[in-house]
Amino acid sequence: MIYAERIMTDFIELITADEYFKDIQILRAYPGGIKSTLLENAVVAVGLKEINVEDSSLGESVKTGTISVFANIYVPYSFDKSNFEKIVFRICRNVAEFNIVSVNISEITANSASECFVMKVVFTFNDELCFRDDEDE
Repeated sequence: MIYAERIMTDFIELITADEYFKDIQILRAYPGGIKSTLLENAVVAVGLKEINVEDSSLGESVKTGTISVFANIYVPYSFDKSNFEKIVFRICRNVAEFNIVSVNISEITANSASECFVMKVVFTFNDELCFRDDEDE
């Protein structure tokens, strides 16, 4: 079961618990803008992309569906582009408990404003969905 209200917090916690990400900043996405400094290490900005829900049990209130989370990966020009693949596969490994049904990856593009390469990744998970946190009770 995926707790929809906690998906972003859980997603980030699962990734940051991996020692591999100690030098990679993982954060919730925020509106783009020119920053006063350039990246020194890779950054992964994550956010909620889409939720699709349907009733899965006749006569009961059981919801199932998919939740899509994006992870925009920013890597300085000076880094090896193979870092993208390593980051994507490590994220997959760390969030596998969410039942990944697809991973869509964009081509690597250059962002001249931030002087880095960018890869956009969307992870889609499928499971029973709960829109209430157990702590709400």
